[in-house]
Amino acid sequence: MLWGAIIVAAGHGTRFGERKQLVEVAGAPMLAWSARLLLSMTEISHLIVVTEAQDGDAVRQLMTTIAGEKPFEVIAGGATRQASVRAGLEAVPEACVAVLVHDGARPLLLAHDARNAMKVVADGTASLLAVPVADTIKVVDAKGQVTRTLDRQELWAAQTPQCAMARDLRRAHHDALRNGTTANDDATLLERAGLQVIAVAGSPENFKITVPADLARAELLLRERAPWGPEREEILLVEMFVEAKLVAAVCGDVEARGGTIDGIERDLPDGVAIRAYVSSENVAGFEERLASVSGGRALCTTHFSHFAQRHPHDGLAAPSV
Repeated sequence: MLWGAIIVAAGHGTRFGERKQLVEVAGAPMLAWSARLLLSMTEISHLIVVTEAQDGDAVRQLMTTIAGEKPFEVIAGGATRQASVRAGLEAVPEACVAVLVHDGARPLLLAHDARNAMKVVADGTASLLAVPVADTIKVVDAKGQVTRTLDRQELWAAQTPQCAMARDLRRAHHDALRNGTTANDDATLLERAGLQVIAVAGSPENFKITVPADLARAELLLRERAPWGPEREEILLVEMFVEAKLVAAVCGDVEARGGTIDGIERDLPDGVAIRAYVSSENVAGFEERLASVSGGRALCTTHFSHFAQRHPHDGLAAPSV
């Protein structure tokens, strides 16, 4: 399934104090971090960047330096975020049957998290990254009086990307335009359009840079992850539990994807545990293949582990300690 991606970077930066899409963070413009990540994902065939009209030339120049051969387009945004996404949707090619929308002010997105949100999308089903709310949330009236306390177990903070089939997202935006309704994000429009919207657990680090203090936090986290540049890749820890007869085939598949087997535990009563490291770029389709060869009896989990130097022909090193 071909995906189109829309990065919304058309805000005025009122709370930040200036337009922030081209503000430098950890050695690169803020927008460049999420753009480079989405451009690197093979599932995404076309990237649309929606920005302020006066920033168009600068953003276009930036994208030219990082896009390689991946098609992209830079377009002017609208008066609201909703209008900007609608403009971005109009630019997404018809060949892209699914679309994700991401905030350009969230530079710490991981490809693994984006893929987790993307893989649940189907006709009538959309998704978004989100994280459970840690604080107790109070409903307060105009006088400052607490009127009730919400159940924290039911509350999640929405993030991006937010993902849907292209026709579903276009219909949701068309309905909102026709009815004159507005929303803070695309997931709300999709809910109103009657779609099932799935919250997929993301990372607290995928926060939106809103005020200058957020920039300092993002700078620290990005510099801890990896220096700017395409020579670094995202490595996942893959943990599997399979029947003993499948160990050789599973390990062979991991190694064929450029992965490294980190451990095999055979002294278990009902199967074998395998621990491996595989780049995020190469893990696509692995869980589906494992389910197929095991008849659905194997277990598999993936988690972000670390960043590593890109070595196209070598195995992947485990994280240093």
